[in-house]
Amino acid sequence: MRKLWKKLPWIIAGIVLIVGLLKPPLLPWLLLVLTVLACLFLPRRGLIGPVELPADDAFLPSEQVQWWYWTGHLFTDDGRRFGFEIVFFSFDSLVIFRDQLVQAAVTDVNGQRFSFEEFVEFHLPNRTPNGFNLTSGADNKVTAVGGDGHDRLHAQVGDYVLDLELNATQPPALHYGGDPHPYRFGGYTYYYSRPKMATTGTISIGGQTFQVTGNSWFDRQYGELYQAILQGWQWFAIELADNRQIMLFDFKGSDTSVEKSGSITDAQGQTVTLAAHEFTVTVLGEWTSPNTGCTYPSGWEVEVRGEKFTVQPLVQDQELRAQHTFWVGPTYWEGACSVAGAAAGNAYVELNGFCRCPGRGG
Repeated sequence: MRKLWKKLPWIIAGIVLIVGLLKPPLLPWLLLVLTVLACLFLPRRGLIGPVELPADDAFLPSEQVQWWYWTGHLFTDDGRRFGFEIVFFSFDSLVIFRDQLVQAAVTDVNGQRFSFEEFVEFHLPNRTPNGFNLTSGADNKVTAVGGDGHDRLHAQVGDYVLDLELNATQPPALHYGGDPHPYRFGGYTYYYSRPKMATTGTISIGGQTFQVTGNSWFDRQYGELYQAILQGWQWFAIELADNRQIMLFDFKGSDTSVEKSGSITDAQGQTVTLAAHEFTVTVLGEWTSPNTGCTYPSGWEVEVRGEKFTVQPLVQDQELRAQHTFWVGPTYWEGACSVAGAAAGNAYVELNGFCRCPGRGG
């Protein structure tokens, strides 16, 4: 019955269209009926007030673009180190553009290997109150279930299999004060993070299973985000050994249109906003992908309120490339990094907008 209810407006629209073709004089009235139906059935778009948790962990039909994004650093008992990324993107813009893009990646630091998978689903996520139940498809190769700071993740990535349980250890970090933030270059965002989630579970490699522990970072963003995606950015999720977390968004663009934002969460879980003048990001080198020919920044000096940190990739090639042939997907670099300087730590860095051509392979 629920599936039929979801299809009901489109069934009615089809009937109205057929009647309009058969009886053209009725067309203006039928268009009026369609307009009323759209107002009744289609979700309202735009701003929805400040972030409310855990309600906003759920799929929000009012927002065009949204994602649930996890990155993390994992360690085995014998000292092996891994990074991971699991992300579910949801796009709802037109009747024909309602889909999910699901990506998962594993960085094997000791083995200097990077593996990733990608899936496209031509439907929107199911709505789950105060949480999410996300999947890459009927095969459930990538899943995320949870909400309110308690998540379970599963991912099959090549010969790696992740099964993880994440639990928040501090309050969420509400960026922009939890309010909607209008971008100077157009669009707007809501944005919050759970920057320190204690993580336990297993990683299987070629059938051999290892216990892992570590920390994960959860990002949730939603809004009118196409302009930001096209703008491109360098994003940093820095976890310091002194129990501070730093988030930096360094958008690409000229001085007149660029935006910079950030936050610091202290050891007690209190988050404060960083203004653009309070941090700088200096690129130290470059890396050119042998698969796409795209050149990315590689290595950074980050200065935050007078403290300097050096961020370096743990594996050079951590480029995710569109694998499907029937749908345009992103090609970008996102990877596990080390942090040295004023304090040691770990980081994940995302580089979006440095490769405009869809890639292949992986």
